[in-house]
Amino acid sequence: MQSRNSAQRNLVLNIMEGNKSHPTADNIYKEARKVDPHISRGTVYRNLNLLVENGNVLRIEVPDGAYHFDSNLLVHYHFYCRKCNRLFDVPDFSPLQVIETQKELEKLGFKAVNHKIIFDGICPDCCKEEQ
Repeated sequence: MQSRNSAQRNLVLNIMEGNKSHPTADNIYKEARKVDPHISRGTVYRNLNLLVENGNVLRIEVPDGAYHFDSNLLVHYHFYCRKCNRLFDVPDFSPLQVIETQKELEKLGFKAVNHKIIFDGICPDCCKEEQ
């Protein structure tokens, strides 16, 4: 049983590696079923949770209610489109200002452990559709 779980976890991890689309668990499940038609939705969810706990992927909460997952573990920020529910990496956004803000918080006695920045609005593709 352990090797099957490891194989299924590796399958989920392989789907995530280099995936820049920030898929939901459902998206990952659909991709996993193409490789392993017998994999269950619960197995995908459990393995995603393990991968998040182990620091292999990030779980991102967005307004559409579904968690999105990201294999890019470097500090970066996201843009959520309210219309198509897609999540994008924000390009060329320097985290330096956030680091400075964190230092200022520490001077005030706060101990920031984590931060999340998600911009939301309408993506370029959806803006084009509106015109």
